[in-house]
Amino acid sequence: MTRYSHLRWLAPLGGLVAAGLIALSAAPASATIVCPTGIKPPSPYCTNVLPTATTGSATNVGAKKATLNGAAGPNVPGGDITQYFFKYGQTSNYGSQTPTGTIGSCPVGISPPSPYCNVPKTQSVSANISGLAPCTRYHFQLFASNSDGPAPPGGDMTFTTAFAPPLTNVNALTNVNAGRRFKVKFGLKYNTQRVRIVIRRGKNGPVVSSTSFGPLAPGRHSVTLRAPNRRGNYFLQVIAKLSCGSQTFSQRLKVR
Repeated sequence: MTRYSHLRWLAPLGGLVAAGLIALSAAPASATIVCPTGIKPPSPYCTNVLPTATTGSATNVGAKKATLNGAAGPNVPGGDITQYFFKYGQTSNYGSQTPTGTIGSCPVGISPPSPYCNVPKTQSVSANISGLAPCTRYHFQLFASNSDGPAPPGGDMTFTTAFAPPLTNVNALTNVNAGRRFKVKFGLKYNTQRVRIVIRRGKNGPVVSSTSFGPLAPGRHSVTLRAPNRRGNYFLQVIAKLSCGSQTFSQRLKVR
């Protein structure tokens, strides 16, 4: 049986010629019904109140984490306890979802509406997410629902994660024979736009050779290079570039 939990003033509604044809039974069981003063359900002048959800801006955005924010609630003070969650992903199709949170509470054995319950009309909500990719744009949206039904989606918002160094475990010889081939091995933590391997005459000297690869996936990689034909002291640099920054590994290379 449909109940009504709140009464409030409503502006006079004009043009309700077909109002009598509206079926109140379309409202969910235990729905929050708002009626004009002096009107009680069942009545076509009463309205089922859906919860509300508004997506806010992301905060605490790092290379691999962020906090998603918004506001949600039953849209009526003392309304039904409301559940919410965020969907997020690299497109507006999302693909990931935060754990469900709850807005409002009642003592054990008490159900709203009740003066013993604490259910705000709306409240700020947030969720921390992690495991994100650096230098990547993410979409997210807030969703809410309660026994009255689902809220209209809160609206799509975006944020872009910060840079994080992708290189790990770079391994290369420090002494090689002139003109001989040698390997440079390195690991990548993230998808990388380009890796450039440079041999310089001195740390900031002219470039003797340069080789580029990319894009490259996370994992271990190995590249074979040829040492300069001229003996001397050189520097080997491995430069990994993401869309919002780059990391450089540098070591001495003695050519005998």
